[in-house]
Amino acid sequence: MKSPIIAALVLVLALTACASVDEGTTTTTLEPIELPQRPELAVDQMVAALMLGDVEAIRGLTSDTQLAIIVALEGGGTAELAAMLTRGVPDEVAHNFWMSFAEGFPELVGEPIEDMDFGTSIPTQVQGIDYMSFPVAFGSATAGTEWFVRSTAFGWQIDLLATFGGPFAASLEALTRRTTDPDVLAAIRAEAPSIEAAFERQSDISGHERVRDALESLLAALSAG
Repeated sequence: MKSPIIAALVLVLALTACASVDEGTTTTTLEPIELPQRPELAVDQMVAALMLGDVEAIRGLTSDTQLAIIVALEGGGTAELAAMLTRGVPDEVAHNFWMSFAEGFPELVGEPIEDMDFGTSIPTQVQGIDYMSFPVAFGSATAGTEWFVRSTAFGWQIDLLATFGGPFAASLEALTRRTTDPDVLAAIRAEAPSIEAAFERQSDISGHERVRDALESLLAALSAG
């Protein structure tokens, strides 16, 4: 295995370059669905959807708002994010992002998606929201990262920002501090519990200091003003 947590961070950072919003693209309006009623099922279904390249299923298991935030960071885009918050993530962008994720995973991480193992779930609650984190391993080797799911009114959902927020924390803080769009700021601030869940786990496991500090700084920015 080539990589610990850095491989996961490089993977996600590299993939945002594959996604950009183009005016005139098609956008699917995602209706609330009945999500898995157990957290481990959400993880299992996400892995299966990635293996099958089923973008519709992936989008059903994740938050389009969180995906919009991640996609917008590549271009530093307040205007881009505002457009996606209003109209949704264009279908082409979501498809390119998730297909690049699935196809690039084996090369960048050094292991195929289907070889991922998940350890015993770790519960936490942040601002009244229940989270479960699942440590990732490949065989007997720990990957040094975790997948997070959160409880919603519809069931358990994969939380992209809690899972992948570490590498994006500095960029997201910069966007938060420079945006003058109140709707964009409100949307980012609404995701603070996910960032806090990631920070708490990093603190609990004495995770990568730079990642932990970046998450803490982002939380401070989100609570300012």
